[in-house]
Formats: sequence, structure tokens, C-alpha cells
Amino acid sequence: MQIFVEKAALSYSLTQEILKRYPHYEIIPSYEEFNWEFLPEEELVTLGKRRLFIIVFKGEFVKACPGTKNYLCCGYKIFHIGEGCPLDCSYCILQLYLNRPGLKVWGNLIEQGFKTLEEFLNKQKKERKIIRIGTGEFTDSLALEGITHISEKLIQFWKEKSPYGVLELKTKVPLSKDFFEKFTGDPKVIFAWSVNTERIISTEERGTAPLSARIESAKRAIERGFSVAFHFDPIIFYPEAEKEYPLVLERILNAIPLEKIAWISFGTLRYPKILKEIALKRFPETSIYAYEFIEGLDQKKRYFVEVRKSLYKAFEKLIKETMDSVTYYFCMESERIWEEVFDIPLKSSEEVAQRLDRVAQKLCFL
Repeated sequence: MQIFVEKAALSYSLTQEILKRYPHYEIIPSYEEFNWEFLPEEELVTLGKRRLFIIVFKGEFVKACPGTKNYLCCGYKIFHIGEGCPLDCSYCILQLYLNRPGLKVWGNLIEQGFKTLEEFLNKQKKERKIIRIGTGEFTDSLALEGITHISEKLIQFWKEKSPYGVLELKTKVPLSKDFFEKFTGDPKVIFAWSVNTERIISTEERGTAPLSARIESAKRAIERGFSVAFHFDPIIFYPEAEKEYPLVLERILNAIPLEKIAWISFGTLRYPKILKEIALKRFPETSIYAYEFIEGLDQKKRYFVEVRKSLYKAFEKLIKETMDSVTYYFCMESERIWEEVFDIPLKSSEEVAQRLDRVAQKLCFL
């Protein structure tokens, strides 16, 4: 991993901490002035996964999940810790979502980001508003943890401040027993794994942990006193998908005590149409873009509604058997899907948020 540091970021504590552990770095005037090689976009994306930039962030540290218009959103909040991911999934929107290549960490995260987060949490706590906030929207929450220790600091912060809400750390990497032994457990901190079938993990998710390692990591989190969650997103259609995806859910439900699962979400493959071009250049062997898609109400490519329903319905038996103990929800789906698959007539994003807020409230008082 090559490390580049903006001159303006050198004085901040996170920068200094990282550089003590990794003393081989290059100082640059600014990220914007960095001279990238003259390469096609897809090659820059790949090259950028091996370059870490420690920079001064000037945007919003706390923001609402961007969601997608015309579909139900859960009202999630984001603590923006950085951009880019060293893992490499063929369907990842970060291949084009970020118009700046490279892995980026905010040197000013502790002095300015944590201060902004504390102010936000204090306001919400005063107003008795439940918060569900996470760090895994623009990066994997833990893939760079060995370098940055950001999640370690956040877990300690959550313990000390005891906010009225939960922190979700979403990842696809394994976490060792040694990692968890650094902490005192807190049910308000949710370790969440994106999961998929073994077939998709092995062919479409380069550099990620096998499914078994993700489940074992979740068991370690629970043993230490944390909560866990799982996200089937994206569910990808292929000939055996409706048989293999429920087997993944069954493995999880058999391995994890249901009362320790905060929630499980479902979402099928969806992507901006321009993603396909760059993804096929970077993953010429992939076949996930070869099926029929329509343009959804959010202008993203989606499977036809009957295909989505069929994929979700494959989980129906397991969901019905456990829905009194586990909270399930759809990420960015229509009212029709909620009603026809879950038999829950939700009509607004606020109702979805309330469903998950009840879980967060329960975790706050354990």
C-alpha cells in the first residue's frame, strides 16, 4: 500500500498515529494536485485500490443516507469516515460513484469529524430521537482498520458518550478473536456483514472473506457482547440463485442466536447504467450484467419486479418461521414488494424507519 499525505493533514492526530505505524509515505500539496498516470478510467480504479491518501475533509461528516428516490428508504444516517474500498466487487457502485480514484481517509476526522458527530448525537439525545448511524456507505467500515484504527476509536467513543442510538459497522472482512478482545462489549454497536452465496463471493467479490469466516466473525462479536446484522445485498440472479440464497440465510439462523441479530436486510442488484461499461472492463469474466434489466423509477437498472419477487420469495419459509424474533427489511424497494413478499403494507420511508428504530431503541436499553 502506497501512502500519500496532504501537507495540510500532517498536523492532525489521526495522520500522526497512522504515520507512526507506517513511516514510509510521500507528502503531496493536495489530493487535487496529485499527478495520476494517464490511464483508462478502469485502470485508475484498480490502481487506486493500492494507494491511500490522508487528506483534510471539508464536507459533511454526518449526513443522511443518499437513498434513492421513489423507493422506500430506512432513514439511515452516515458518519463519513473516508472514501473508497480496497476490496474489489464486480457490482460495486464505488467504481464510478466516486469521481476521484484512490482510498481516502480524513486526517482531521478526530478533531473535526468526531466533534461534529458528538454535537449531532447530543442534539438527537436531547430531543429523544433514536439514531441509526453507520460508516459503511462510501467505504467498507473495517477493511482499512489495520491501518487506521478508526472503528476502534468509534467503539470507544460510543461507549463513553452512550448516545441514544446504535452504531453499525458494515464489512466483508473477517475479524479475529484478538480484535474483539480489545473492547468491552456494547449491544448498541452492531457489527454487520454483507453476505452472499459462496458462488458469488468466489467469483464476484475479490479480496473478501468466505461466508464461513463472516459467520464465525459474527459469533465472536456476539461472544464479546456486541449485536450483529446481515445484509443480503445485492442478491444476484443466476439459475440456482433461488435454491442457494435461502441456504445462506439458513446457515446464519442456525449459527447465530436470533435475539442477537439486530436486523437482516434484502436488496437485489441495481446499478446506474454507466456502471456496466466500467465493470465489464474490470471484470470481463463476470456474467451478472448479462440478464434482462429495466430502468427503475430511480433511473437505476433493476431486475423486472417478478424476478425480484421470485428471489425474495425464495426466503419466505425461513422468514415466516423467524420474523417474530428477527427484524427483516428491504433496502430501496417498492411498496409493492413489501406488501406482496412480507405481507406488510408499508406506504412511506418513515414507516420503514420506525420499524428499525424500535429495534435500535431496544438495544439502547439492554
